[in-house]
Amino acid sequence: MTEPLSGGPQSAFRPGRIIIPGTARQLGTFGLFVPAPGQRRTLEVAGKPLAVKSAEGDLLWIGFPELRGAAAGDMASLAARFGQWVVDGIPAPAGPVAGSPEWQKFLDIVDRLFAADVTLFLIGAALPEFGADSPLSLLLRVESDEELPAGQSSGS
Repeated sequence: MTEPLSGGPQSAFRPGRIIIPGTARQLGTFGLFVPAPGQRRTLEVAGKPLAVKSAEGDLLWIGFPELRGAAAGDMASLAARFGQWVVDGIPAPAGPVAGSPEWQKFLDIVDRLFAADVTLFLIGAALPEFGADSPLSLLLRVESDEELPAGQSSGS
């Protein structure tokens, strides 16, 4: 039987990252590589199928749309199987996304993953700063460190 994710305080929380925009160079720094289409899997979670981009070893790679479609309470079995998660396609929580039931559900899942001591990597094109009360404030933010390719320059 799987223990619920809403247990006691974390004993050995492993911080993850918010990676913006998620270039190959940034991901490679953390030993992450965008899964190839052939790595897609369908996992069974509480008797229902869940499409993921990759599920190999200790690493689960899932898109935001697929994650938000899953029940927050059903994440316990996946958190027990996978100690590192990558969630890509995170939208900026502004406009209609901010405060939406889907965004709140996502934040609930993040809380549950932290409680289960999962290392979490979130990838998005542009995410704003979060307040100290957001569970996302626990993740270290990585902005692009890529330089322009040789031969390109900006005008002055």
